[in-house]
Amino acid sequence: MKKLLAILLALAMVFSMAACTSGGGGTEPAPADGGDEPATTGGVVYEDGFPENVLRITYQAEPESADPACTTADYILMMNCMDTLVRTETNAAGENETVPSVADSWEVSEDGLTYSFHLRDDVKFHNGEGLTSDDVLYTVDRMLDPDRAAVNTSWMDMIKGAQAVLDGEAESVEGVGIIIKGDYDFDIVLESAYAPFLPCLSTPAWSLCNREAGEAADEAGGGAMTSLYGSDPEYFCGSGPFMLDEWVLNDHVFLKTNPDYWRGANKMEGILIRIIPDPQTEKMLFDAGQLDIFDLDHALDQIPVYRDDPAYANNLNVKTVLGTSYLSINSAIEPFTDARVRKAFQLAIDRQTLIDTQYYGAATPAGTFLAPGVPGYNPDLGPIPYDPEEAKRLLAEAGYPDGFEMEIVQTTDSSTSDIEVNDAISAYLEEVGIHVNIKQMDSASWYDLRATGGSPTYRTSWTADFNDPDNFLYQMYGSSSNKRRSWNYQNQDAIDRLEAARYMVDPEAREAEYAALDELITREDAAMCVLWHKQKIRVLQSRVKGFVPMWAGYGDSGYYETSLELGE
Repeated sequence: MKKLLAILLALAMVFSMAACTSGGGGTEPAPADGGDEPATTGGVVYEDGFPENVLRITYQAEPESADPACTTADYILMMNCMDTLVRTETNAAGENETVPSVADSWEVSEDGLTYSFHLRDDVKFHNGEGLTSDDVLYTVDRMLDPDRAAVNTSWMDMIKGAQAVLDGEAESVEGVGIIIKGDYDFDIVLESAYAPFLPCLSTPAWSLCNREAGEAADEAGGGAMTSLYGSDPEYFCGSGPFMLDEWVLNDHVFLKTNPDYWRGANKMEGILIRIIPDPQTEKMLFDAGQLDIFDLDHALDQIPVYRDDPAYANNLNVKTVLGTSYLSINSAIEPFTDARVRKAFQLAIDRQTLIDTQYYGAATPAGTFLAPGVPGYNPDLGPIPYDPEEAKRLLAEAGYPDGFEMEIVQTTDSSTSDIEVNDAISAYLEEVGIHVNIKQMDSASWYDLRATGGSPTYRTSWTADFNDPDNFLYQMYGSSSNKRRSWNYQNQDAIDRLEAARYMVDPEAREAEYAALDELITREDAAMCVLWHKQKIRVLQSRVKGFVPMWAGYGDSGYYETSLELGE
């Protein structure tokens, strides 16, 4: 115990020195409880300098940005500091549904082209300005601005006139795609009747920006491409329950509670996000009470440690991820041009054993790309079986009785567990004669190669951005993604049906079509090798109350419902 405390005190000194020497906005944290003594809860002494009533969580690397135009991966700052027009929530029946947020009501035209929204009139940005229809227009125009080169334009390019702005042929969608009818009333007009438009509006990419703050951030940064909006607390401005107060690079981010939040202020004083890349350090700090939530995705080998300990029986938060892990298949690379080879590839892998040995049972085997809970998911298909003998038969039938060589690419920054999983998969493939060479490359090269359509097999996962099958199947195999993700899927009829399904207005017929397309693409054509649907497991300190994981289950969550039980 003395050794652990000594380590913690040494870490605290390092973090304190980093906070004094690193750049970033904001001010030094006030001494806990207004005095000189560290904050305490239940005997825990908090050495980070922040008050007791602060939620302490971690991020493994520096968040890319707080700007919805600048990241497709790190959404934690947007999810806690910004609002969207609507939200996705999981109801009592376990179903995900779209509910009002800053837009408290709306109507949709019979042809599905026009959405008429009515904003609440009591929403204020962190700079004190009221949120109006003009800020919605500004949010869309800044995302589509070609000078900004935003990374989330696909969530808005279905709006009428959006392509003209993206192409530099127009400066705004005003009067075409967005028609302002008053301070709190406006229409969004679509090019075509895009069926999942409402749930799409709940994505972090649709986080609403304040015009005054955004334009000031652009000017301070020297232009749209170098805007300070997502990196400097002085210029960042949302309307959410927390405010970006302090950002010390490679050390921590502090989100201060917004006392004027329209849904009512959160009871905590804020959220401390500590940048801790090493899972062993993260575990040590959690066990010592210095962290409130430990995401076991960062340390898979710790799942049984906490799950099997009766002391943590009431401290585990388990959420099935609304997503699917998979191995890609490039149908333009021999011999994967042959569906028999692709099916053999699928059958050669023992998913359940990999789940048990690599993920400590925290996943379920997949049989389709659509995940349980996504409209169109068909549980009757069951998981893809492990059948190495059938895999060998199919390979021989396809003209590869002795197997063949293939390549799996992974990034040089892949975690140890990711590398181990790829090695285990390679061993299964070797048993049926498929000889795997694993090639490592840096992330930039990996993405560049994939974007050309020339990437060999890679393993990754997809988690829902919004709860609709379009977000799964079209995002992979639609005309704009098929080559860019190195699928090169050749079934043009299926691709055309995916395009048409986006605009079907009959929900039952649309769901049935996606179920059929999922079976066709995943099972009949074997266009990808689905693996499993993972569970997200977190360990919470007993003082954490009311935590609700993000509806889709991925790492970032909003903490508006969370509170802390404080010591006396």
